[in-house]
Amino acid sequence: MRRIRVVRHGLGMRILHWLIVFEGVVLGLTGMQLGGIWGVRIFPDGGVWAIHVLMGLAWIATSFALVAYMILSGDYRWYSLSRVPYGLKYLLLEARHWLSGGSMAVEPIKFDNENERYVEKLIPTEILVWWVFIFIGALIMVTGLSLAFRDQLSFILDIFGLLTPILGGGPYSITRSIHLLMMYLVLGIFIIHVYAVFVFRMVRSIIFGDREEPVA
Repeated sequence: MRRIRVVRHGLGMRILHWLIVFEGVVLGLTGMQLGGIWGVRIFPDGGVWAIHVLMGLAWIATSFALVAYMILSGDYRWYSLSRVPYGLKYLLLEARHWLSGGSMAVEPIKFDNENERYVEKLIPTEILVWWVFIFIGALIMVTGLSLAFRDQLSFILDIFGLLTPILGGGPYSITRSIHLLMMYLVLGIFIIHVYAVFVFRMVRSIIFGDREEPVA
């Protein structure tokens, strides 16, 4: 299959992507230190809470900036909700190939060189990852803000407190537990995402911006 080198990710996308990665790593490390998880102790104990909160606010701002950039650049259309069934169909196809011990499904990415535009820009499972990140990210944001600003956002704690008859504990402990669970889910998805980036040879595009794409 003939391929040509094209710009896949603009500079703005790459900067915002790596900012989110950096902020996410710091949030994960400070969060584990605060929770006494796996014995992580990297930051000064007296300032780890402030670092966690400030980095969380930075992560929220960067995440909104990324969404705005994708909408303004037109990239969001590749991730739209209407394409979720397409992503699920491809996921099942990939699973069938993997379980049967065969090769990967045919790469769907195609670039129309004549009109200088993508016919398909994504591996369809990226659509699913995007929306899972949106859902988990929203929960992390809401629970994190309510834990950091308990007095100002006490109504959010009260909402999660409605789960007390089911889960036990109180509003704060339930909210904190949900926040912690989302962190573990993000860690798992992050590992799978890194693996997929190497499998589908996307590393160069998110660092330098370009990639050799199949020509339609």
